[in-house]
Amino acid sequence: MFLFPVEKRIAEHQAFLELWWSANDSLPINKIDSAFIHSMPISEATKRSLWFRRKRNWPFNDLEELHADRYLKEDSLFFTLGTIDFSIPIETASRATTIKAPIKRPLPTRKWTAVDINTCDSAALDALPGIGPGMVGVLFRYRMRYGFIADMDHFKSNTYYGESWRQEWSTLLTIDSIPPPKLSLEYSTFQELLDFPELNYAQTKRICFYRERFTVPTWKEIVEWEEFSGVDTTFLQLYISRN
Repeated sequence: MFLFPVEKRIAEHQAFLELWWSANDSLPINKIDSAFIHSMPISEATKRSLWFRRKRNWPFNDLEELHADRYLKEDSLFFTLGTIDFSIPIETASRATTIKAPIKRPLPTRKWTAVDINTCDSAALDALPGIGPGMVGVLFRYRMRYGFIADMDHFKSNTYYGESWRQEWSTLLTIDSIPPPKLSLEYSTFQELLDFPELNYAQTKRICFYRERFTVPTWKEIVEWEEFSGVDTTFLQLYISRN
């Protein structure tokens, strides 16, 4: 009974990683030594993998190669939150003629199956390329907060994954099933409307006052209200019906 819920534990872990990155402008991943590696807030398996590559002078060339390393998958959230510096140490570059990098053989092409983000479970998400526990937690918290995901653009603009969005995710993460809105301008209570993340107290009060004094407002009327100035009411209609 004293254990933290999974959602809270994930959130606190993310906050800890963000605090670490706030103290580090960037991570020169091809220049860090063993002492620095072992001080990083990552798993032991990831530390071993980074140190192995460092000893062999086997640098990462770009972000895509970093995310593709299956030994670092467990800490995908950590590498997503900050800026990675891929510059190569001078000594490594000067020895390039005498040290051969491991031969990288192309992996067989694998066809991934797209998943519906409103019905899939965490295992189905975690199996997709580049998606680790961090993104799974973010996506599930968003889905729990709104009830379902109706607009992927809103998800990307309201989470840090929008800045690191990978092109293949647009194909693999689909919205095939959108349930009908659970909220209603006519029947939902003041508290139910207020609990919706995109409505504030003034907006909720105006809706309830109007329907009690006159009738159920239309979205065309709501758009004209001062309380909804600048609000994307098109998005609201995905979650709140009029009747």
